[in-house]
Amino acid sequence: MSDEATGADDVGEPFGASSPWTGEARVLLERAIERHGGWAAWRRMGGLALTLRSLTGLVPRWKGVDDTFPMPKRADVWARRGLVVMHDFPAAGRRGVFATGQAQILEGELLLEARADPRGSFSGFRKQRRWAPLDAQYFFGYALAHYHSLPFSLTAARPLGVRRTRSAGRALTGVTVELPPTLHTHCRRQTFFFDAEGLLRRHDYVADIIGWWARGAHHWEDLVEVDGIPIARRRRVVARLGRVELPSVALDARFGDVAALGGAAPQRPRLVLV
Repeated sequence: MSDEATGADDVGEPFGASSPWTGEARVLLERAIERHGGWAAWRRMGGLALTLRSLTGLVPRWKGVDDTFPMPKRADVWARRGLVVMHDFPAAGRRGVFATGQAQILEGELLLEARADPRGSFSGFRKQRRWAPLDAQYFFGYALAHYHSLPFSLTAARPLGVRRTRSAGRALTGVTVELPPTLHTHCRRQTFFFDAEGLLRRHDYVADIIGWWARGAHHWEDLVEVDGIPIARRRRVVARLGRVELPSVALDARFGDVAALGGAAPQRPRLVLV
């Protein structure tokens, strides 16, 4: 996937003359981009190696973690390319790959499973199924790719309005956006809340592939800097009703080591349509 496809400009002025980002929404996003390292840090960003320590909550348990699919333990995320590689997933010596919206499982150079349109497999009653490894690869792949492109990729979104709320004892200012239809993410309309410094602290969305009711408030916690960009080592999603957070924990992912990956992103395996 190109930088354009991920919604992130690589060269030139991020806010062009025709940009829909104006007024308070633009000031909010500009401050957030600067606080997250600025355009220079984003343009030189390579990959991230993430080690997952635990994955709990209603959604992983319902969908079959440690039953129908294993917990991913290490993922390499190349956010500017929309590429995520999960190592030893779903078994030792294998790897899951999310690239350009497609999901694949390989062993060495042998392609074991692939789905060219995994999104299309989550429709109607099929949303209720427990996940096979390829389903989990798609969900966690697109999620990690999108999360680690923020807030930079928001320049490709259309702002719909500024919002304010209090969460975890903080006053937050957010913007509701409509994301590009080509972007693989939870849903097209999402809200991103920032603290007074510009750090992304909460992210509201509906996880469409789970169901229309899967409304979450996603908290970005335990931030560490990698090459000048803050990275969340805890991602805690609670259910919500409107903007009101509920006590139910939908997902709680806790990461250990986070490290920068040097060199170029790996070549994507050739996809065989199945």
